[in-house]
Amino acid sequence: MSAAKALRLAHAAGVHVEIDGDGLSLEASAPPPPTVIDLLSLHKAEVAALLRQAEDEWSPEDWKIFFDERAGIIEFDGGAPRAWAEALARLDSNKPPGDVPPRRWLRFIDDCGRFLDGGWAARAAVLGWGPLDLFGCDRERPFARVDHLGLLWLLNGGTVVELHRNRAFLETERGAPQRYRRQPVEVGRVVLAWELSREAEVQ
Repeated sequence: MSAAKALRLAHAAGVHVEIDGDGLSLEASAPPPPTVIDLLSLHKAEVAALLRQAEDEWSPEDWKIFFDERAGIIEFDGGAPRAWAEALARLDSNKPPGDVPPRRWLRFIDDCGRFLDGGWAARAAVLGWGPLDLFGCDRERPFARVDHLGLLWLLNGGTVVELHRNRAFLETERGAPQRYRRQPVEVGRVVLAWELSREAEVQ
């Protein structure tokens, strides 16, 4: 378990975490689960460091350590191919690409994390789902072109219930069933989310 994973679990439980002096401040509409509190307490220093990343400039060495740890967790805990793990570990929550609203970008990153934590990445790879099928989006209008969105963009807080070679069954955040059929990808027009995120960082 890492600080990044503890923060993701807190977010999934509806807990907003902020830095409060030398400690952490938690806000939630209901009492946070004890396991979330324990994890945040255990990784308090690391969580605070992650929360400060938007304010403080990390050195290249700091970023490399953070990325390597995060990529290792994604690969070994989530069963993701190493290339996916390394790319997803570098998604910057503060740099949404193109026309993607900041809150929707955060939700997408969280959905990716939950997908990998649930072990779906390994199954997807075995069934022939490529990264564009899962993480792809339109190069020019990544949020507006719904017809070019990969599976994980459509979760929006929901969960994968079943995954097959050419289709997936989802459940929305409110419990409604959804069905997704994998379509041929227009290579060149459809790109990976982390490629656009990297372009946003350069700009």
